Amino acid sequence: MATIVRDDHVYLIALAAIVGVVAGSAAALLLAWIDYSNALFPKADAANWWWWLVVLGVPVLGGLLVGLLRRAAGAWLSGGVLEGVPTVILAVAGQRRLSGREAGVLGIGTGLTIGSGGSVGHEGPSVTIGAAVGSVLGRFFGLRERRQVVMTGAGSAAGLAAAFNAPLSGVIFTVEVIFRRSIGGDVGTMSVFTPLVVAAVAGTFTSHAIFGARQEFDMLGGGVASVAELPAYLVLAVIAGAVSPVMSRAVLAVKSGFDRIQLPAWSKPAIGGLGVGILGGLVFTDLLGSGRHTVTLALHNDLNWQLAGVLIALKIVATSLTLGSGGMGGFFMPSLFIGACMGTVVQAGASLAYGDAVGAVGSYAMVGMGAYLGATLRAPVTSIVMVFELTNEYGLILPVMTASILASFIASRIQPKTLYDLKLAKAGAELRPPRELEVEIMRQGKVSDLMIPAADPVRDDATLQRVKDAAFSRGLKTLHVVDSEARVVGYIDVQRLAERLLKSDASTELTARDLVEPEPPDLLYESDTLAGAMVAFARGDQDVLAVVTADNKLHGYLRHRDLLAYYNDQVLATRQEAIQIAGGGQSPDQEVGLGEGMILDRVVVGRRWAGRTLAELALRRRAAVLVFEWRRGDAVRPVDPNQPLRESDVLAMVGTRESLLKVRWLD
Repeated sequence: MATIVRDDHVYLIALAAIVGVVAGSAAALLLAWIDYSNALFPKADAANWWWWLVVLGVPVLGGLLVGLLRRAAGAWLSGGVLEGVPTVILAVAGQRRLSGREAGVLGIGTGLTIGSGGSVGHEGPSVTIGAAVGSVLGRFFGLRERRQVVMTGAGSAAGLAAAFNAPLSGVIFTVEVIFRRSIGGDVGTMSVFTPLVVAAVAGTFTSHAIFGARQEFDMLGGGVASVAELPAYLVLAVIAGAVSPVMSRAVLAVKSGFDRIQLPAWSKPAIGGLGVGILGGLVFTDLLGSGRHTVTLALHNDLNWQLAGVLIALKIVATSLTLGSGGMGGFFMPSLFIGACMGTVVQAGASLAYGDAVGAVGSYAMVGMGAYLGATLRAPVTSIVMVFELTNEYGLILPVMTASILASFIASRIQPKTLYDLKLAKAGAELRPPRELEVEIMRQGKVSDLMIPAADPVRDDATLQRVKDAAFSRGLKTLHVVDSEARVVGYIDVQRLAERLLKSDASTELTARDLVEPEPPDLLYESDTLAGAMVAFARGDQDVLAVVTADNKLHGYLRHRDLLAYYNDQVLATRQEAIQIAGGGQSPDQEVGLGEGMILDRVVVGRRWAGRTLAELALRRRAAVLVFEWRRGDAVRPVDPNQPLRESDVLAMVGTRESLLKVRWLD
């Protein structure tokens, strides 16, 4: 396919479509299992005498089953259970491996938790299961590590898209939350972003094929927001931004509390289920489960504001008990629940100020959903797009955008880390953006690691002929000059010296001290970091810097080319923009990015090239690539342009991506 369309990204797009279909099917299977679990567990009916028994007993039973599932998974699976989106973030960062069996356990546990009344949603597990699908398929098809990461992201986008019927949300969530910490600025490349879109679309179409066209929430009385109500929406955003960190801390506090309880781990989800059952029995049974019905009531203007105010606090408690005790699920739907209740309460307050001119409860509930979800995820674009895709209501675009961004900002000021970040930190994981990782790698290296000895330095009283001999023998454009006590007194720019000699502007009577540049040289110490050395090289135009002792005596040199080679080995090799190339009609091989647009690729010789010589192929002239290694079997042969090639020989080539793609078209 790459040969036909003259683009090697096409197979990645095709594989992303496959990932999208499989991840969408997995998300649909999870939804079907949740529906079955809801029907499997008995539901409370106030008309029956055993109402309390059901309200309390079913969540306990579900928690007990989840606890036993966790115990079985711990003995059966080496990695245990996938703990939602934080696990996907670790997988993208290369610190975790996702497996299909772990994803299956997560799906079963999520159905049991939600079906028995656990206060969680299924969207987070859908993302995780989809990511596991992408990771497993990426390994199955033999993709290199970076492209496995892309397929993992494609699976997460497809999983969320299929679960919420929201393809744009799936893509943006993956970019804004999953990839933000490890992919960084590379998201915009065709080989990263396009597969996310393709997978999300494929996952959504798969969901449509299984369930038919559907909308998550229908909304009544949305209308268009008035400018006069903007202060009320801003108040809603401030409340959402202030409350969101409370839920994050509550989940972690409850988790820490359960960790300290001296009971078998498998029994703890049952205790959490008992707590959720008590809350549901005493206040409102819609605290049991994800709370989708309550969100619908708010969007339909049917939720009482007094009840909504109570539900905000209790939903935080119920969600913390479920997740903190070991229940399986995500907090997307609980966040939408809390946001809708906040909007309902704020609308009641706004009605006192605006009277009959106030917007409908559903309008404030929708804005509250976007604000609270944006504050919880610290991903305002995701929350904005998701709320619109869930409700298909675009008349409130301005207040939703404003509230989501403001709430996210306020929440980040109160608690810089999201719940995902806090969970990762609690687990001991340390994730940094790619640029920070590069800087850290260069900070870990010391000048002493790359320093070469200072042999036969140029003295300040050396003659012009001595300076010329030193410049010729060392092949550097910078010569450092020392005094009689080996202290560095300056440096000579060899290029400027050559220009003076060509113009006959340098007398033979001149000494090295007369030839030094007027500005002082940049000096390094052995203990300096390589990051600092890179800054020093960037300040000037020297190809070598002097390394001195504490009393300024010359101790060695650091060459610019050695520093670049180290950077290439330690940094660029971990951030390759991978392509695969077929040469001579054979199967693709793997390449390595060298930086500055150059790529090292190994090409297998096929029938078209067999029997021909490198001189006949003229790869350097026709495609601007350089062959520097020739392997036949396990033996490395001299690169002789006049020797005929054999089928299955392997040629190592260096060139740009475009030039290596051009190789496949050469006869």
